[in-house]
Amino acid sequence: MINKRISFILILAICFSLLPFTSFAQAASISVKLSNYIGNTRSINLTSVGEYKLANGNIRMSGKDRFAVANNVASSGWTKSDTVILVNYKAFADALAATPFAYYKNAPILLTLPDRLESQTLQKLKELSPRTVYIVGGTGSVSTSVGSELQKFVPEVRRIAGRDRFEVANKLAAQIPNNGKAVIANGLVFADALSIAPYAARNGYPILLTAKDSLPSYTKSALQGRQSTLIVGGTGSVSSAVAGQLPSPRRIGGADRFEVSANIVRELNLPAETAFISTGLSFADALTGSVLAAKQNAPSLLTRPDRLPAAIDTVIDEKKISSFTILGGTGSVSEAVVASLPNEVRLAEGTSYSVKNENNRLVLYKGTQKLKDFGSSQFALVPARYSTANQIKLNNKPYLGKMEFYLENSYVRPINRGIPFEDYLKGVVPHEMPASWELEALKAQAVAARTYSINSVGKVVDDTQYFQVYGGATWINDYYQQRTNRAVNETAGKVLRYNGNPISAVFSSSNGGYIESNANAWGTALVPYLNAKQDDHDPIIQWSIPMKKTQINMEPYNTNLKNPGHWWGSIKEADSKVTASIKNWLYKKDINYANTEIKIVSINNFIISPERTTGDRSIKATLDIDVFIRYPATNTYKLNSAKEIEKINVKKTLSIGEFRSMFGASVFKSHLLDPVTYKADTDTLYINGKGYGHGVGMSQYGAKNMASKGISYVNILKHYYPNTSLGN
Repeated sequence: MINKRISFILILAICFSLLPFTSFAQAASISVKLSNYIGNTRSINLTSVGEYKLANGNIRMSGKDRFAVANNVASSGWTKSDTVILVNYKAFADALAATPFAYYKNAPILLTLPDRLESQTLQKLKELSPRTVYIVGGTGSVSTSVGSELQKFVPEVRRIAGRDRFEVANKLAAQIPNNGKAVIANGLVFADALSIAPYAARNGYPILLTAKDSLPSYTKSALQGRQSTLIVGGTGSVSSAVAGQLPSPRRIGGADRFEVSANIVRELNLPAETAFISTGLSFADALTGSVLAAKQNAPSLLTRPDRLPAAIDTVIDEKKISSFTILGGTGSVSEAVVASLPNEVRLAEGTSYSVKNENNRLVLYKGTQKLKDFGSSQFALVPARYSTANQIKLNNKPYLGKMEFYLENSYVRPINRGIPFEDYLKGVVPHEMPASWELEALKAQAVAARTYSINSVGKVVDDTQYFQVYGGATWINDYYQQRTNRAVNETAGKVLRYNGNPISAVFSSSNGGYIESNANAWGTALVPYLNAKQDDHDPIIQWSIPMKKTQINMEPYNTNLKNPGHWWGSIKEADSKVTASIKNWLYKKDINYANTEIKIVSINNFIISPERTTGDRSIKATLDIDVFIRYPATNTYKLNSAKEIEKINVKKTLSIGEFRSMFGASVFKSHLLDPVTYKADTDTLYINGKGYGHGVGMSQYGAKNMASKGISYVNILKHYYPNTSLGN
């Protein structure tokens, strides 16, 4: 279907004195917000052809404090969660072994003050709606008052506590299935345990704690029945004497905590497409981020706040890690550290990805694997270079160049950024006029589309008929669209001018045999090239809207008008689409019907006022209908004095534009109306009209008709845009 201009843009003058217009057109670009073919959706599927990568592969999960960071992490991984783990924001001893248990329960870890829930954590808990909250630590770490506060809105609150951190780790280990393996880390420092936490969690290994030179009894107990252990830390953390008491020990050590975290990635050969980075000088961010890292199968690397340690830099280079999630604000991981990280995530050609709105956060998936959570920030995918060899396909429709994503009213909204202007036109012309039409008509369309949009160069425009329909890069491989490419190429740089300035080259599908003026259509000042006049070239497309006068046959219901409750819901009007349009308009536009339910009993008449524009368009009409009214809030009906359901007569005198909006522009196709007719044998009223669209400027069907008679595109444009000049 050909799309119509339904708005008018007054074009301002552009000065092209510094370079030829063709050079401008070749260098200029335009950006397009995509909705026409994408729709309003919370998820968009994408694949790539050639090379595409994230413009910025690194993101930061930060907040004003460690509570906010934990909540931000939870928002990234969980919209709702049956289980939440709660730990003291300072007591790392209790929390060290919590990650494998949290991962097993698919639960985020949140932080609390010792004696009360911090307000933002309370809000996050309510958003997550858990059935169970596990408090990790004794009452000296998280008081009973916190548990009491939780019980007000959480069905079950449990506590995992012990005499010391070693017993707490033992009890946490008992909560997950014993697969015969365990991790051993020093329980008096946090770094080694948190570095291994994502790996341990994902593989179902509990983290058991030890003193440097002695193995606590609780840990010995937890090791029973296990066949192997992984020691994290050098002999300065876990001595050889302790290692000798462990079943089949394997050690991953390092000169310091940073090298240990690097060696974990290296020696375990962990997947390293992406990694989490957190400060190695405090525990909170690494702890709350560890479960999310496990969910994303990403390792945890530690850094100094102000610089990247050499061991971390080396393993990033060795493993070719190209994407990072930074945990914490700039006080924990500075911008200097982030700037020193690689920043490149490449899409695998032909692999399925998706961009989703999850919990009002923009998330990139590779299949079912979450690659990146961008929060509320926008992100972009960019090609190695702009070319037809590099394409990004959204819902299987190809586009070229940079694709940016952001959230718009909860929908994932793409913007195709910086499209070379002539390539943009190649994506417009075949979606405004069928590519199979005569070449001269296509050339006229190319010039009109170029002129219409030239003042929007450098801006963001819609891809809908409210501006111009843009269909992306389907022109690359479509056989018929090679003809529209030819039309664009053979008119390259050509525009229509009036008094030296580009005109507003509006167009519509069909004018019904009479061109309308811009002044009549939109109330703007009349311009000499958009006058109303007869058009002998338009094929005069006829249309009509049939409407049954009797929408509801009341015979079965007349005896029950005092008791409509049992039959109201079963009533169906004869023309459901027509009546739905009328009712929706009344609900939205007339306050008297805003909170009602309406049944249209009959459509009595549609009376067109005799006034006409100079373009022969009707100006207003009156719709006459009878309705029944119900009030759902009280389950009552509009009754008459006899306590029977009352038939209400409604007359609405509106502009033809309002009626077109009511019925829909694809149904009520123009303002050029013929007399209403009535066929008594079918009890049907017909609203009749000619043309499709506003009728101002070029008629696309008229251009086709002229081209089929051998008339050139130059003369087609002269006919529809008189008093203008065509040139570069």
